[in-house]
Amino acid sequence: MTPFPWPADAPLFGSGRDALVALVRWGAEVHGWRRLRLPGWYCPEVPAALRAIGYAGMELCAWTDAEPLASPAVPAADLAPADVVVVANQLGVRPCPDPAALAAAVAATGAVLVEDHSHDLASSWARDSRADFAFASLRKTLPLPDGGVAWSPQGRELPPEPAGAETGGIGAGGVGEDAAADLSAALARRDPAPTDGPLPFRALARSGAPAEELAVGSGGPIAPVSRALLPTMPVDAWRVRRAQNLAILAEETGPVRGGRALPSPPGGVAFAFTVLYDDPADRDRALAALEARAVAPVVLWPPDTTIPGVGTTEVELSRRLLSVGCDQRYDDADMRALGRVLREVIGG
Repeated sequence: MTPFPWPADAPLFGSGRDALVALVRWGAEVHGWRRLRLPGWYCPEVPAALRAIGYAGMELCAWTDAEPLASPAVPAADLAPADVVVVANQLGVRPCPDPAALAAAVAATGAVLVEDHSHDLASSWARDSRADFAFASLRKTLPLPDGGVAWSPQGRELPPEPAGAETGGIGAGGVGEDAAADLSAALARRDPAPTDGPLPFRALARSGAPAEELAVGSGGPIAPVSRALLPTMPVDAWRVRRAQNLAILAEETGPVRGGRALPSPPGGVAFAFTVLYDDPADRDRALAALEARAVAPVVLWPPDTTIPGVGTTEVELSRRLLSVGCDQRYDDADMRALGRVLREVIGG
């Protein structure tokens, strides 16, 4: 089995957002796509990148799942030909028991299905996908300073890589030295311990180069160093390590006071150890307490409420979630130490 669900010649981009922007722009020009429907609960930087190109002349609106972290229930009755609907495996916790059925439900409306697999690159959903197109950010789960990819599980034509893809981007001028330093930090097993605390746990994506330096969303090419390193990444082994770390944290933390930890779905590995709280106030207290103990949780995401269709469901969900990184940089001892902190702060 290949380490990734996309073919070796899949086009690479500077970021996952760049991949989607290129796909949308190309689809509007070549196939006449007219309306783009993003998940209501989604990274707000994605619509911001699309807004920068005027949505390629397409109408932008959101679609809402009654259960945004459950198996996706695309609103087929609301779709029409020339619509493009993006379905994302947010946090790597969404089960998709039958990817072919999902694709068939969208295809029956004449719409186009695009899947986002950024949070679990090699899940069974990604590997078995029958979507028209798929894309992913690479730096969310891989120790790379940048990178995005687009592919077609249906074998359809794809937009080309950005101009200058062979020589442009990081390492070819601009921020080359800084990016190299960022890459070295990202590849380290963990961040250096701070002087005031022993547990500098943080999300892997935060170890890459800052978005403002990389001009993420600008439509640029992937960095040469990222392109070269991508085929060498032991993705399956790293997913196994993440699964082990998730299991250790669940065992050490025990029941969560005022909430519940979200499990990995069948065939998937969650992006992080994520807790869904019943009350936003409890989430905020846990967030502050963990940060005070040198743990840097991730909060995904405040939705873009300027998009038609984004409502209270998405806003309320975003206020109740908290994630803690547990990727391959950390071993059993690290996770047991972190688990003791979690038990103290959020355990029941």
